[in-house]
Amino acid sequence: MDLNPYTIGITTLVAFLAYKYVNARVQRSKLDTIPTLGPDGVFSSYATVWRYLFHARDLIEEGCRQYPGTAFKIPTLFGWNVVLNSREMFEELKRASEEDISIMEVFEDLLQLKYTISPFIHRNPYHLDVIRTTLTRNIGARFDDIRDEIQVAFSEFIPPQDDWVEPSNIIKTIQDIVVRISNRFFVGLPLCRNEDWCDLNLKFTINVMVNGSLIGFFPKFLHPIVGRIITNRKSSLRRAVRHLTPILNERFAMEREYGRDWPDKPNDLISWLIDTCAQNGEDWQRGSYEDLALRLIATNFVAIHTTSQAFTQALFHLAANPQVVEPLREEYKTTVEGEGGWSKVAMVQMRLLDSFMKESQRRLISAIGTTRLAQKDYRFANGVVLPAGTKVGVATYHFHHDESKYPSPLEFKPTRFSELRENEGEGVKHQMVTPTADWLTFGAGKHACPGRFFAVNEIKALLAHDIMTYDIKLKDSEEFPKEMEFTVFVSPNQSAKVQFRKRRVV
Repeated sequence: MDLNPYTIGITTLVAFLAYKYVNARVQRSKLDTIPTLGPDGVFSSYATVWRYLFHARDLIEEGCRQYPGTAFKIPTLFGWNVVLNSREMFEELKRASEEDISIMEVFEDLLQLKYTISPFIHRNPYHLDVIRTTLTRNIGARFDDIRDEIQVAFSEFIPPQDDWVEPSNIIKTIQDIVVRISNRFFVGLPLCRNEDWCDLNLKFTINVMVNGSLIGFFPKFLHPIVGRIITNRKSSLRRAVRHLTPILNERFAMEREYGRDWPDKPNDLISWLIDTCAQNGEDWQRGSYEDLALRLIATNFVAIHTTSQAFTQALFHLAANPQVVEPLREEYKTTVEGEGGWSKVAMVQMRLLDSFMKESQRRLISAIGTTRLAQKDYRFANGVVLPAGTKVGVATYHFHHDESKYPSPLEFKPTRFSELRENEGEGVKHQMVTPTADWLTFGAGKHACPGRFFAVNEIKALLAHDIMTYDIKLKDSEEFPKEMEFTVFVSPNQSAKVQFRKRRVV
C-alpha cells in the first residue's frame, strides 16, 4: 500500500482523537457520582473546556455557587478534574498521605519532570529539605548580601533619574533583577552576576513550564519521544556544570587541605547541599557535579518565577495605590531606625508592608490550587469518592474571595491583614508566611512551600528598596492592570507600563 504523508497524517489524527474519546469516556464513567459543571457529554463538554481555557476563575466561581460545600467536576484539555468547594474536604485533602493522594505526581504530570528536569531528582528531593531548614535559618546571616545585590541590580537595570523612565519590558527587567538577587544568596559572587548563568536559569524556568505543557498534550506512550525532541535539559545541565566546576574544584581542594569546616568557607546553597550529602554518608568528591548543578538550577526554577510574579504584582498595586506609599515609607523609617538598620528582623516588624504584599497576593491566585492526584480510590468523610487517577484541587480563588472571610473581597485593601493582626492572638495567623484554609498562596500542610520565608523576605526587601528609592506610577493610567488568565494559571499583566524616577523628598 502506498501511503502518502497526507494519508499518514489523517490516520494519525483519527487515531489520536479516538484515543482521547475512549480515554474521556472511561474517566468520566468513574466520576458519575460527582456532579458536573456544564454539559457532561464527551463532545458537548468541550464548550466548558473553552471557557476553562480563558475564563477559569469565572467558571469555577459559577461551580462554587451551584455546588456549595461539596465537590464538582469540570472537563479540561487533559481530562476531568475534581474541584473541592468545602473547607472540611480541604482539611482532609491536606492531611491525606502522599501514598493516598500525591502532590509529587501532580508536579510530574504538570511539568513532565522526568523529561524537563530529571528522571531522578524528585525521587530524592533532599534539596527541598535544605531549603526548608538550612537556607531558611541563614536568611538573617545573609541579609546584608541580599540588600547589597538589590542596590547594585536596581542601579544597573533602573538607574534613579530625575525624570520619569520606563523599562521597555518591566516583566523581563524584574526577572533579571530577581535572578541576580536570588543567586547572590544561592551561589554568591561573582557567579550571581554572570550573564550566561543568569540567562541559563531564566530560560530554564521558561522552558520547563512550556515544554512540560507541550509534552502533556500528547498521549503518554509518546512522552519519551516528544520529551527527547523538544527539551534542552542536557544542554542546560552542561552549561551549569561548566560554570560550577571551577567553584567545586576549589572548594573540594580547600576541604582536602583544611577539613570540612575550612576557614572562610562560603555560607551559600552550594555549601549547604554538599554538607547535607556528607551528613547522609555521600561524598561529592566521588559523586556527580551534574546532580548538584541540577539541584541548583531546579531551585532557581521554583524561586525565580514565583518571586518575580509576586513582586511584579505588588509593584503594580503600589503604582495604582499611591495613597499607601507614604505610610509604607514612614513604617520603614521607624522600623529600620528602631532596629539599627536593614535586617531580617526589621522586615518582620513591617506589618503594613506584610499586609500590603499579602493583599496583593490574595488577588493573584489561580482558580484551582493545592492540586493532588489520587493514587488509589479515596473516600472523603461526606461520602464523595475520588477514583484512582483523579486529579483534585481546591477552589483557591473562591476561598480567597469569600465575603464571609474577606469583606468587600474585590476591593484592594492594603491594611486588611495588618488590622486583623491587631486582634489578640492573631499576630502570627495573618502573616504572609502562614498558610491557612483561607490563605493558600503557599499551599498548605506538610507540602506548604519550603522556600516561602526566603521569598517573603526577598520581596519585602525589594519593595522597601523601591519605596525609599523611587517615585513609581503606571503610565497613562491609575487603574490597576488586570491579571492575565490561561486555564487555572494567572499572571501579572504582560503589557502594563510602569515608570520610575528618583524619589523626590518633600
